[in-house]
Amino acid sequence: MTCWSNVFDRLAIHQPEAPAAPRFNPNPPGTIHKGAASEAVLALLSENSGRRWLTAGEIIAGTGKTVQAVSWALLFLRANDLIEVVPDYGRNSRYLRYAIP
Repeated sequence: MTCWSNVFDRLAIHQPEAPAAPRFNPNPPGTIHKGAASEAVLALLSENSGRRWLTAGEIIAGTGKTVQAVSWALLFLRANDLIEVVPDYGRNSRYLRYAIP
């Protein structure tokens, strides 16, 4: 036989948790940090500014970062209008070329 008083006691003890205090973020979103892939991509594009547009493969090889890191960096830089992007019609319009404005 179940002891209902024990069940009710357990239910009464449970109280909702207080909301968590806001946390301090020393690295706010939207900033480029030292040593990040975004910084490496910007440095490489600025070295080649005025010469030509670079493909993602050339940027990966030039920065030495992983494919994933460079892909996210290009998305971040493009979303913040820090780089220019044009389709690569020589290969396929799905492929893009990147440069510093």
